[in-house]
Amino acid sequence: MDSIFDGDNPAGDPFDAGRPDTGDLPGAGSGLEPHVDSVAAIHAESAADDLDDHLWMHEDGRIWDLGPAEVDTDNDGVNDSLTRNGPDGFTVYTDSDRDGQVDKITEIGADGAFSSAVLDPETGEWIPGGSGRIG
Repeated sequence: MDSIFDGDNPAGDPFDAGRPDTGDLPGAGSGLEPHVDSVAAIHAESAADDLDDHLWMHEDGRIWDLGPAEVDTDNDGVNDSLTRNGPDGFTVYTDSDRDGQVDKITEIGADGAFSSAVLDPETGEWIPGGSGRIG
């Protein structure tokens, strides 16, 4: 499983592993592949979508709008996380303190391997957390 935490992503895009294949987008295969600055730009959003409910994170001076939280991972009645499927598994982005900024990322591989990292609010650095295997 390629991890966004291990620095193997040459493009520097923290969401490359979880980004949908651009082959599904209009114009794919034409040689005029769309440029996407935000994962949320890939998602069709309804007119009722409230941007205040979106999760976001920043990296190298760019702000990534991930879209609205879809899952309540801590069972408090408020959606705090969203998931993105990738070729090797999926990634869960979580805002644990309800400020809108993702502060925990968990990757789960198709083989059951997992790893997580939490954002240090003081430094803005991602600190590796738990890892192992599910099951």
